[in-house]
Amino acid sequence: MRRTERIRDFSVLGVAGSGLLAFMMITGALGIFEGVTAIIVLALGALAYFVGSAPPAIDIVPVDDLQASDEAMKSSVRSLIHALPFPACYISGEGRIESANKKISDLFRIKHIEGALKSVIIRQPDVLAATDRVSRNGAGERVEFMAIDGDELWLAHLTPGPEPSSVFVVFEDRTAVHRAERARADFLANASHELRTPLTALAGFIETMRGPARDDRESWDGFLEIMHKQTDRMRHLVSDLLSLSRIEFSEHRAPDTVIDLSDVLSQTVLALQPLAAERAIELSLEGLGREIRVTAKWDELAQVVQNLISNAMKYSPRGGRVTVYIGTARSMADAAKLATGANEDVTRSVLLQPRASSEVAAAWISVSDNGVGIARQHLSRLGERFYRVDESRGGDIEGTGLGLAIVKHIMARHRGGLAVASEENEGTCFGVWLPCLEGSASTKR
Repeated sequence: MRRTERIRDFSVLGVAGSGLLAFMMITGALGIFEGVTAIIVLALGALAYFVGSAPPAIDIVPVDDLQASDEAMKSSVRSLIHALPFPACYISGEGRIESANKKISDLFRIKHIEGALKSVIIRQPDVLAATDRVSRNGAGERVEFMAIDGDELWLAHLTPGPEPSSVFVVFEDRTAVHRAERARADFLANASHELRTPLTALAGFIETMRGPARDDRESWDGFLEIMHKQTDRMRHLVSDLLSLSRIEFSEHRAPDTVIDLSDVLSQTVLALQPLAAERAIELSLEGLGREIRVTAKWDELAQVVQNLISNAMKYSPRGGRVTVYIGTARSMADAAKLATGANEDVTRSVLLQPRASSEVAAAWISVSDNGVGIARQHLSRLGERFYRVDESRGGDIEGTGLGLAIVKHIMARHRGGLAVASEENEGTCFGVWLPCLEGSASTKR
């Protein structure tokens, strides 16, 4: 009801009521004092009811103000999308991507996203179907999908937006968790397999010695020798597993102790000289002559050097040569090249990309041998747990297959890198590099 109509109605009722009271006073049915009082009460009551029953005022917002409010909301949504640390986008009710951050461009490998249809950008049927459901019923969903290259697992979180039928989509990278779960399953399967072989051998020889060979004492020495080797194999396996577990547990905590890398290398090489002499292998160290300060754990870097040198001697022929180099470079990128040698004809594979910036000063170590080398197809898998390439490097050499995995995790903790260069029948070179505290202009090997 409009305001003018209400004033007219209340005026008519007020005049009619007052006229009735005036007529009663003229006829003597009502006293003058009582009549005047009644007229005043009637007027005040009508006025109070008029004011109290008035409908709320409706503010008519100008069109320009509505447009400004809509633009402010869109600006807030855009700011939120770009502030998120994950790939994210905002899909309008018309099915177009109104806002998207740079990370989503990297995910779907498309530069210009904003304004495009969602089906052109996302290209994931399950995610697109989920956006339709969320825009229709307003209930949030989560959808897992594999990235374009099929090697990354992502989780899409979908929630309704502030506008009708609009949807927020945030993408979470679940690749690391997925790989960790798969690695854990592979680890349990491989560990049980590695332990089953020596345990089966031990059980078989014990059963033989207690049964058919109970009285054949002459054969016991051979049985006991084999049992000793199998027991030693299990001991090494358990020791390596414990080392790997300890390193993985502390991998996320960066070292905080400054040490001299040259000292680590010289002492480790010196400790391995008797083993090299026993195998008639020439073990030499080159590049020493000054202090190289790095932030690292002394015993862990010593284990890296020991594992690499032990592998090199293990796969070198009797009378062979193992050479260890140490040096510094102006950047991590230069160190990566120097660590695997100057020969451009060999096949190279980076087993661990460093976390440190490629521009910081670095120290590097390389261990090279003149053994049988490693076939090209094996290089990329080196560093995986229990992975061995004995068939391509002699066939009769035993090991746990955990040495390079330990090296890889130690270098990851030190923000360093690991690479290998090899050519069949020409030898192999393993290189590691990590940030150092003092640079050097010297980049020569």
